[in-house]
Amino acid sequence: MANNWYVITGGTSSGKSTIIAELKKLGHTVFDESARVIIDAGLAAGKTVEQVRADERAFQEAVLQKKIDIEQAHDQSLLTFFDRGMHDTEAYFKHYGWELSEAVKEASRGSTYNKVFLLDQLPNFEKDYARTEGEGFSDTISKLLHEAYEANGMKPIRVPVLPIPERVKFILDNL
Repeated sequence: MANNWYVITGGTSSGKSTIIAELKKLGHTVFDESARVIIDAGLAAGKTVEQVRADERAFQEAVLQKKIDIEQAHDQSLLTFFDRGMHDTEAYFKHYGWELSEAVKEASRGSTYNKVFLLDQLPNFEKDYARTEGEGFSDTISKLLHEAYEANGMKPIRVPVLPIPERVKFILDNL
């Protein structure tokens, strides 16, 4: 089914959340990264990031369910940008060496996007409160993201490292 949805994805510290924030400032409908939403809820409940992610597989499954819930409730005709899409979960499962569960396979089959924008890695890795992965993880996950989207019939558009306004313009010019 056709929709008007676009994914902003990439490795850790590639500028996804910054681009999403800029798109939101421009008045676009956006959804923040589901993993951060879950981490933030855990922190608000008094947990640490380590406690929220103590069982990494359960955490990734919760992220998947959050994405499913959002997509099922959202109007497909509305121009929307997602900070990470459904197929990111496939990439994370593959990174951890886990077999793709039926839930992951079904979610991936049932979810498509008009376009997927894969952000090139920024030159400076920035650690933040929710980011537990190290610097070397970004290149690995970026390759797995590209593979996951391509395997599901979507060819990611690489977004080069540019100043934020130019990156946003590049994305909007390629809708």
